[in-house]
Amino acid sequence: MKITKVTIYRIDYGASLNVRQGPITIRIDTDEGLYGAGEVGLAYGDAQGGGIGMVQTLAERHLIGADPMRIEAMWDRLYRRSFWGQGGGPVVFGAISAIDEALWDIKGKALGVPVYELLGGRFRDELRCYANGWNVDMSRPEQYAERCLEIVAEGWDALKFDPWERNTQGAFEFPRRHIPRDWAMLGVERVRAVHAAVGDDVDICLDIHGNLGITDAITYGRMLEETRPFFYEEPVDPFDFEGTTKVMENVKIPIAGGERLYTRYQFRPFLERQAIDILQPDVNLTGGITETFKIASMADVWNLHLQPHNCGGPVATAAAVQLDFAIPNFIIQEMFPYWSDGRFDIVEETMESRIEGGRLAAPTAPGLGVLLNDDYLGRFPKIEITG
Repeated sequence: MKITKVTIYRIDYGASLNVRQGPITIRIDTDEGLYGAGEVGLAYGDAQGGGIGMVQTLAERHLIGADPMRIEAMWDRLYRRSFWGQGGGPVVFGAISAIDEALWDIKGKALGVPVYELLGGRFRDELRCYANGWNVDMSRPEQYAERCLEIVAEGWDALKFDPWERNTQGAFEFPRRHIPRDWAMLGVERVRAVHAAVGDDVDICLDIHGNLGITDAITYGRMLEETRPFFYEEPVDPFDFEGTTKVMENVKIPIAGGERLYTRYQFRPFLERQAIDILQPDVNLTGGITETFKIASMADVWNLHLQPHNCGGPVATAAAVQLDFAIPNFIIQEMFPYWSDGRFDIVEETMESRIEGGRLAAPTAPGLGVLLNDDYLGRFPKIEITG
């Protein structure tokens, strides 16, 4: 079997919450009629152009004519022969991740099994998931509480939000390292209101997006301890393992992070220094299924849990789900069930649509378990590489 074509879809939904949205979806075709889907984990922010260009370059130089079944060999080739893979960032590893996922999709389809079967088999029968992306157009604590009750009524028993991503006027804005006191306390009250509304039977996950300085992360983290959060995600800069360790030592909430760390090499110091309790590698950024499986194995040495970061399109979700079912140290999966921009139409049926009561049963279809919706993708510009 040989790779004959790589297609990159330029999906662009414009700005949402002042952040550009566009899941970069790719398709790798073979001479045997099988194809694989992948997604670059740069669905938001300002790096989509770089991700598209990187996939195109790697496809032109390394993919056409290659054997898609030799996944590990291709990963090593892209890592070493791209030069920038050794020490690269999200653009390089986002592209490698999408290619890696597509190759696993092809292999699973060729062998007629879900990808998790190729990773050692199904470890569990269902995944626990949490809802994100629900706190839109709200500011007052009571609005958060009311919306959370609606989420719980839908069957979710875990949810996540950033208590400080909206300022005191209700506008979407990330705070500086030292957050103004009134804004800081408003965030604390939002969390308290949510906890009072849903009680201890619903887990509250807090994402700080790496925005606070160490002092504020500790000061307000201590205030939030009473609400018993499931985790405290990226309280300080994601590359600062000394700062993260200091927060961990002073705040009695499990620390989560890792969505902006790439490959096992960047995760290594956080593991060795025990600076993270729950690892959150993004399968679509850190090196794909191949690399994230290795990171999960490394984390298991320290008895640490994995919760793959997920904030893209439905192919990204499918890749994370396949990994989740295979690893022993999975704890919970991030889901965005409320996107309204059309991204769920990228595939014929999403993993998100199969969640019931906050749980996802193991998919049984071969490969990643989702099929690209050609009619929908045909609406967008595309780049085709054939040699």
